Amino acid sequence: MLPQTPQRAQRPVLTSTDSTRRAIEDRPVIGALTMVGALAILPGMDAIAKLLSGHLPVLEIVWARYVVYALLLLPAALRRHGLALFRPRRPLWQLLRGGLMALSAMMFFSAVARIPLADAMSVFFVYPLLILVISALFMGEAIGWQRWLLVLLGFVGAILVIRPSIHGVSPGVLFALASGTAYGSALVATRKLASHDPALVTATISAVLGAVVFSLLVPFVWKTPDLEDWPLLALIGVIATAGHFLIIAAHRMATASQLAPYGYTEIVAAILFGFIVFGDLPDPIVWLGIAVIVASGIAVTWSNSRAKAS
Repeated sequence: MLPQTPQRAQRPVLTSTDSTRRAIEDRPVIGALTMVGALAILPGMDAIAKLLSGHLPVLEIVWARYVVYALLLLPAALRRHGLALFRPRRPLWQLLRGGLMALSAMMFFSAVARIPLADAMSVFFVYPLLILVISALFMGEAIGWQRWLLVLLGFVGAILVIRPSIHGVSPGVLFALASGTAYGSALVATRKLASHDPALVTATISAVLGAVVFSLLVPFVWKTPDLEDWPLLALIGVIATAGHFLIIAAHRMATASQLAPYGYTEIVAAILFGFIVFGDLPDPIVWLGIAVIVASGIAVTWSNSRAKAS
């Protein structure tokens, strides 16, 4: 579950659009490797959350993630932006994005508490297709029939993973779908904020907002963690911070369209973590669904990049 932030504002020494573009396009291979590294470690956070959810409330785990993330991010943001950090140009959009990101994290941790990591990650990854639908329905963007066909193909892949039956759909799957929907909507909000507030400001506001909201809610479900749980709770926040900083670094070295296909590394990593830690492997039909989702998502990304270039 990944919060994407605009790459442009993360480079402090470049102010010219042309020089920024040259810097971004200069090291796409290193950028891709950095992106893969980030997405290879982030499912480790989800695996720890799944382990802890066996005896701790999910809300408490999400609270720890956000508190550590905010504590690690806030000093850097204050050092760079000062008190202007708390005066964003689009405060309502910032609140909306932060709320959606917090909801996405809560829903995803709730999903992995109930279903295998790979299944949850596969359902979550319908979000690139949801972004396309949201952009068409609510932002007035023109979507050709080919991309609508890809959206339909992606949902077919999701159905293969979800496998609805006469008994309904697993609550874990519904949580994963809700997480992907919230995350895709948050990325649309991120796009709206890209030209108004720096990326570090946007990321920090979302982190602080989540930390505050979950701090208000966690007393109602609090269960004192065991001594060995505390390092794991802290590690969740550390992995989230490290992963997101690596993603920002990757976007300094390559364009978003160059990096987007590598996003599906996270599904592969989730499968590996699920197998190593929990002994889970997807069923053959789930493998097929994963392949369909990945293929349609990469095709949508390629189509989007071509549309922007034309």
